[in-house]
Amino acid sequence: MGAPHPSNGLSPGGQPSPVAATVPPARAPSGTGGGPGPRFLDAVTRSVGARAVTLPVSAVTNLALAHTVVGAVGVPGYAQFALVATLPAVLPLTDLGAGAAITEAVARDTSDEQRLVRGTVLTSARNLMCAGSVIAVTGVTLALFGLWGAVLGQAAQPSSDLTVALASVLFGCSMPLGLSRSVLLAVNRNDIAFLLQGAGSVLLLALVLLAASLGAPTGAFVCAVFLSQCLVNAAGGVLAGRILGMPLLRTTLGSVRALAWKDRAPIAHLALPMTVVTAATAVAYATDRLVLSHTADAAAVAGYSAGAQFFAPASSLLGAAGLPLWAVFARRRRSPGTPKRELARFTGYFAAGGLVVGVGIVVLGPLAGTWMMHGRIQVGTSLMVAFAALLFVQAVACPAIMWSTDAAGLRFQAIAFSLMAAVNLAVSIPLARLGAQGPVIGSVASYTAFVLLPTLFRAFRRTRQRRRR
Repeated sequence: MGAPHPSNGLSPGGQPSPVAATVPPARAPSGTGGGPGPRFLDAVTRSVGARAVTLPVSAVTNLALAHTVVGAVGVPGYAQFALVATLPAVLPLTDLGAGAAITEAVARDTSDEQRLVRGTVLTSARNLMCAGSVIAVTGVTLALFGLWGAVLGQAAQPSSDLTVALASVLFGCSMPLGLSRSVLLAVNRNDIAFLLQGAGSVLLLALVLLAASLGAPTGAFVCAVFLSQCLVNAAGGVLAGRILGMPLLRTTLGSVRALAWKDRAPIAHLALPMTVVTAATAVAYATDRLVLSHTADAAAVAGYSAGAQFFAPASSLLGAAGLPLWAVFARRRRSPGTPKRELARFTGYFAAGGLVVGVGIVVLGPLAGTWMMHGRIQVGTSLMVAFAALLFVQAVACPAIMWSTDAAGLRFQAIAFSLMAAVNLAVSIPLARLGAQGPVIGSVASYTAFVLLPTLFRAFRRTRQRRRR
């Protein structure tokens, strides 16, 4: 959440890996006194280390993925592939606030029975199963009425309705399975999530290569994205359940039974504002391709997607360092003392990291992106500079956002992100005339004005107030 991902690349949204632990690290104390302590540093080291290992894998597989799809179905086919594969990011239902609710439950529940954690998982799983069913039915219904072509705009192809219908069903199935990501976040095992995400990238590339060798249509490439996501999420459920000490897959699938209702836990006070934040982020960023598709052309969508292939893993690397702060701050808010100096120090670290990584994507992005497009589209330096600026402002805001993940903080974020989304969409439409970089420029301006500055001010003001008390 600390660094919203406008594009998410085209990797599966799954996570986790074959690493397991007998005791969830997030349930143990996270240090004493004035700092997060060694356990936090261990969590950061594991998380960043795992992402550093998988980042080159994801980057190479994403480049090869795009190169393969363009070679198989051309730039118009890649435009539809990129647009449909990232449509789920437009939906505010992909998580339904489960990450925030489960993280808070793990921080609060110190009992051996884990009743609060179990109840929160059951409620979250049931919500996600219902949402997944609604998405699958909606996708199929729109396809039956032939409406997806109008939604996709210039990126649409004759087979778009069937393609999106199948993708909707697969994505609906993957939603409850994706609860594993929330559990891994809550127990501070993001390293497992990143390792399995890297494995998912390789799996997706293998499916795409198979489709290309068979001369499959564009729809097969799109469905490969969501099929790999289902498989990765299922594997993540097994691993996350072992770490949590709970049969997560069985709990998820059994959450709709009547007997499970008695164990449910209230999560609305955290899940609802978190869902608003997710929805606002989706509107602000994931609609960029739709805006370009309706105001520019398929080449602009493809160019934006090529640039996003570099932004997404870079943003993910910075996010890997920020995610452990969520679980740590959830416990720190319940103990005396304030992390004001820590918050300032982390903000400086993330700003420096965002600057360094941003320079890297500006240097490497144009050449690699143009190769990825077979030279048919030039990925300009201006687009990569815009993505680097967006990466920087998100990096600076990340620690303050992670601090603001209690109920009051999430309500504040819901307002801030909603305002950002509205302004971002409004300015992105005229800025799209500048080309692929236009919506990204709008994202930088709106994020800075409505998220970065207000969140930093609130976080540091509240830590000062607590210190005076």
